[in-house]
Amino acid sequence: MLNVGECVIYGNHGLCKVREVLVPSFLERGNEKQYYMMVSAVDAGSVIYVPVDGADDKVRDVMSADDAEELIVDIEEVEEIELPEGKKAEPEIAAIIKRNIADEMMRLVKSLHKIKAIRESEGKKFAALNEKYLNIAEKLLYTEMAFALKTEKDIIKDRVITELSHLNLETA
Repeated sequence: MLNVGECVIYGNHGLCKVREVLVPSFLERGNEKQYYMMVSAVDAGSVIYVPVDGADDKVRDVMSADDAEELIVDIEEVEEIELPEGKKAEPEIAAIIKRNIADEMMRLVKSLHKIKAIRESEGKKFAALNEKYLNIAEKLLYTEMAFALKTEKDIIKDRVITELSHLNLETA
């Protein structure tokens, strides 16, 4: 069971803090169950209700500071994901974001940055759909990493972008 004040990763909602354990008033009489009331650190003001029963399958611990640092330092070794072209990639990308597993998210971020760099080097635009998913993946991943490293999300983003800029992403 989670404790009030504990921070966890809840699927594609990302970093959440358990604010309260309660029986919500929106439940029908006779169906009263305990829920975690969580506040999202990713989407300010967002409140999420998660049934206590079965929550263990839906939440995971926040990565450690060492794991977060390792994801940045070892970004060169992070294997990219082979994504299909265009809209065919959407189901695969959406599934990765839904799982929200840190090392897989970093693979996705690196892959999408590579696609973006290649498109720009060819004088082409980066697809709006890919931009949308890159922003979501970065927001989820960098928020978790920033929490683990006790810093700001923008600092993590700058570090990752700097590391990626040292790589030759424009080549296929």
